Amino acid sequence: MKNWVFAAAAAAGLAAPASAAVLTLESITSNGANDNSFTYQGTLGGDEGVRSGDRLIIFDFAGYIAGSVFAPSGDVFATTELTSSAFVTPGFNDDPTVANLVFTYLGPDFRNTGGPLTPFDFDGLGARSTLSGITQDAFFTRTTKNNPDGVPGGSNTFVFTLGQVGVPASAVPEPATWALMLGGFGLVGAVARRRERLAHAMSN
Repeated sequence: MKNWVFAAAAAAGLAAPASAAVLTLESITSNGANDNSFTYQGTLGGDEGVRSGDRLIIFDFAGYIAGSVFAPSGDVFATTELTSSAFVTPGFNDDPTVANLVFTYLGPDFRNTGGPLTPFDFDGLGARSTLSGITQDAFFTRTTKNNPDGVPGGSNTFVFTLGQVGVPASAVPEPATWALMLGGFGLVGAVARRRERLAHAMSN
C-alpha cells in the first residue's frame, strides 16, 4: 500500500515520522443481503504514539449502514462525518454526500516517549455497508511523535500520514463472470434468431 506523509508537516514544525502509520482492509464479512462488515487493521510506526484527540479517518465509506461504525476499545470513539477538515491523499476528493469513518483516541498517552519503539499493530476498526465491492479511497491519521529525532519541537509533535485503503463499492463482475454473461447473451440472441427463422419458414 502506498503512503504519503504530509509534506507541509516539516515546514510547519510538525513531525515527519521515519515510519508512518499503515492501514489495510483486513476482511469483508457478509451478514446477509446488502449487509457487509468491513474490518480494518493497521500499524503505528516506531516513531508514533497516540494521545487524546489523535484520530484516524477513512474517507467516503459508500453504502454506510447508519449506526454501524465500530471500534474494539472504549478508548476509541467511533463516529461518522460527511465532510472533514483533515488533509486528503493526493488524487482523491472528500465526497460530501458519502460518510467518512472517524476513530478518535480518548485514552491516556500511549507510546508517546522513549522512541523509536517496536511498531504496534492494531485491528478491529470498521463499519457495515450495503455494498460488497471494493475500491480505493483516502485515509488520514494524526498521531504523536515519540522521540526528538532532530525535529523542531521534538517529542509530542503531531505526525500526519496520508494513504489509500479499500472501501466499499458496487460489486463489479469478475472477467470470467463477464465472459459467461456475454456468452449467455450471445446464446440467447442465437436462439431468438433461430426461432425467428423457423417461424418465418413455417408461415411460407
